[in-house]
Amino acid sequence: MSTPSFRSAPSYAPEKGVFPLDHFAECKRASVEYLACLDKNGADASACEALSRAYLERRMGKELMAKQPMEELGFRPPSSQSDDDARAKRREEAQKEEREPSERVAGLRTSRR
Repeated sequence: MSTPSFRSAPSYAPEKGVFPLDHFAECKRASVEYLACLDKNGADASACEALSRAYLERRMGKELMAKQPMEELGFRPPSSQSDDDARAKRREEAQKEEREPSERVAGLRTSRR
């Protein structure tokens, strides 16, 4: 009996190429701030978008990755204050709904005051 021969799939280079690791911790602070923001916001990356942008811009500035427009990396153009306010309001409403106890009893009608 012979052992089955496995053919390996051809390997391809990463789409963005290879970039050096941050051996000298030049971007460590920005990375820690971003991860803390994710912990604080329950892994909601949209709440930490500014920190993510700052981290990537710092890596580009220190030549730890190739410079690219932020839109190519999936970021929207810098948002206006009203967009940030609307996002914060939606988040607050969602949290409020989670905190409010449900006071409904099946079969009962609520009275209008």
